[in-house]
Amino acid sequence: MTSPSHEPRKGLDRAVWRWLWAAALLLCALLLAAKIVPQSPWRGAVDTRITAMLPEQERSPLAARAESLDDTANRLVILVGSRDASAAARKQRDAAARALRQALAPIARLDDGKSFESLRLPAEVQPALIAPSLAGLSDDDWQARALRQLFQPGGQRDLIRDPFGLAGAWQSWLTPANLSLSGGQLLLRAPTSSGEQPGNGYRLISATLTGSAYAMSDQQALEQAVNGVKADYPDIRLLRSGLVFHASNGARQAKQEMSTIGLGSLIGVLLLLWAVFRTPRRLPLLLVPVATGVLFALPLSWWAFGSLHVLTLAFGASLIGISIDYVLHLECMRRLATNGRGGLTALWPGLTLGLCSSLAAYLAITLTPMPGLRQMGMFAALGLIGAWLSVRLWLPQLPLPAQATREDSPAARAAGGLARAIPGRRSWQALGLLLLAALASLYGLRSDDRLTQLNPSPQALIDEQREVQRLLAEPDGLRYLIVQAETDAALLTRLHALEGTFQRLNAQQQLGHWASLAQQLPTLAQQQANLGAMRERTRNLLPRVLSTAGLPPELVKRAEQAIADAHPLRPAGWVALPAGEMGQRLWLDSRSAAIGIVRFGDVTAAGSEALARLAVDDDSLEYVDQVARLSTTLGRIRSEMAWLVGGAVVLISLLLALRYRRSTWRALLPPLGGLILTLSALTLAGVGLNLFHLLGLLLVLGIGLDAGIFCAEHPARRSLSATASDAAQTSASRASQASLLAISLSCASSLLAFGLLSFSQTPALAALGLACLLGLSATWSLVPFARS
Repeated sequence: MTSPSHEPRKGLDRAVWRWLWAAALLLCALLLAAKIVPQSPWRGAVDTRITAMLPEQERSPLAARAESLDDTANRLVILVGSRDASAAARKQRDAAARALRQALAPIARLDDGKSFESLRLPAEVQPALIAPSLAGLSDDDWQARALRQLFQPGGQRDLIRDPFGLAGAWQSWLTPANLSLSGGQLLLRAPTSSGEQPGNGYRLISATLTGSAYAMSDQQALEQAVNGVKADYPDIRLLRSGLVFHASNGARQAKQEMSTIGLGSLIGVLLLLWAVFRTPRRLPLLLVPVATGVLFALPLSWWAFGSLHVLTLAFGASLIGISIDYVLHLECMRRLATNGRGGLTALWPGLTLGLCSSLAAYLAITLTPMPGLRQMGMFAALGLIGAWLSVRLWLPQLPLPAQATREDSPAARAAGGLARAIPGRRSWQALGLLLLAALASLYGLRSDDRLTQLNPSPQALIDEQREVQRLLAEPDGLRYLIVQAETDAALLTRLHALEGTFQRLNAQQQLGHWASLAQQLPTLAQQQANLGAMRERTRNLLPRVLSTAGLPPELVKRAEQAIADAHPLRPAGWVALPAGEMGQRLWLDSRSAAIGIVRFGDVTAAGSEALARLAVDDDSLEYVDQVARLSTTLGRIRSEMAWLVGGAVVLISLLLALRYRRSTWRALLPPLGGLILTLSALTLAGVGLNLFHLLGLLLVLGIGLDAGIFCAEHPARRSLSATASDAAQTSASRASQASLLAISLSCASSLLAFGLLSFSQTPALAALGLACLLGLSATWSLVPFARS
């Protein structure tokens, strides 16, 4: 066993620094315990919202209020359908719906039990609201309708307040044609255009979670309820809609990828270290810096941001690959260059400069306006600092096995084999042509700021939500039009006038369904006309109805008194009623103006452009496309990130030039060459550059700089003075070989960590992983050139 040297301790080699670092880690452990212990008052949350990664959106005050009305985070809709139209299948469907309602009762408030009774209006406004189906009736038809209300079974018999049955017709008009009440449950039938069996239908379950859609406990309870019913009734078809299902899937996916990517990276690194060092008992000690880096970063990031995003955890799992770099450089230097007897003074400057360059890359991420990226950058930076401190303070004190420093050890043989890879003149010529071609190809580089890179939900779940929205004709709220007018009467008139435009876009298949107060309330002028017409019918037609029915004519006076007190229903009054709950998302309460909102479902690009043009020259209209706005935000952040990468490259290049002078190219070739070749590969593959590719390139820059710095510190042939001893030349050669082995192991471990992210099901992490896979491979291939 080779013990560390007993040279006088000074600086960071003093024992007091080791104990201080141990105390700091103990404090971090206590801070972490305060966040994860269930009974702790400081228990932290793990955030699964993709939108939590985004910065505050630039929007008008009215748009902010409009989007606050659309806060349906805890709402969910489940449609329970049958596989075929047989009676047995429908019986199974109904039983499954009842079982699902019972399973949801402890965690959600079922609100589909409101049925159609909530659509009934107060008697004083009903005469002003006549369903369109009654608009063309003749006097004889009105009399026949009133008589039917009296004599048919189940007919309405309120001769005083609603003798002509306006309430029933109004309820039928407000109720979707494919929705009915059957067997005590709401039945939603598929439109005939859907191609499904005519007898098929879905039991509709609408509910609001009593907890939070982002709480993992509530997500798990909901998932257990749904999966339990699916297991008991395997032949039913479930369609789900609601943020909670997407959040639950994101949390489950992030947890799975944390275990698979993190565990895969760890196993790969362990196998790599075992193959080279062949000291199984020492491997756990070499992973101490990885553990301390995570322990240092996790609680501090959690406390700094209040909550921890699941993508930060998945990204942090890959910290294993880079935090092991410092361990590798120390271990290789001790085994191959110093024989485990100290003499590490020459290692620390390069290791410290490598840390600083990596920190520059990661801390650049914290300058972006995206909270999620800032959290990732802080987590990575703190993790690297923690790993570096453990390597600097603790690992040199660990003794080396005697066989570890033998000249025929696996590590020495691997280093010798790698050192023989010295590129010749033709290799340099080929590299020059490759880099020139890569630079030329960057002319075709394009960007891609689509929101799909932020959506980790599987396509099947997205399709389910779209199908539910189609069946319910429910707008998703991502695109809407704000309409302002001086009075509520003018607002309703304007909304009805806009219906023609929407219908034309719908006929051109540029706009799907939409929701507007015009679909729920007639204009005030029309309501006044309806009131006048119903007063006249009460005065002229009701006496004939009573005479035919053999009822006393005195009832006419009472009916006339009741309708005399009737008045139109204004938007503010409508949304305050139970029946007007559907209109609450379409009305903004304001003292200075009347403000309505038209919300759209599926809108094509051409339809969105048409709606935007509609609002351009009209100050009373504001069209908001949240999808386009978020894409613009991502593009702006991507542009800022590109400037950060460029700025980091320039700054680090200047710092390296101060130290390495003419050898600066050695330090810059691996990182800059890796960036150029990666961008070229993405361009030639037709992949648009997005924000997360740039994030991956920042990681490549940090790891490549670490490799380049050690190429400059320990080149293959160091220029020594003519008087240098053979021992000095041998020492320099061994240090160069040790550095090359550490760089190669570092690139391989980083590829295992970050390259595995390219297999992630989360588009953002997959893009980051692809950039790292390409960039790190290119960086590693350039290391022999930088050393030669």
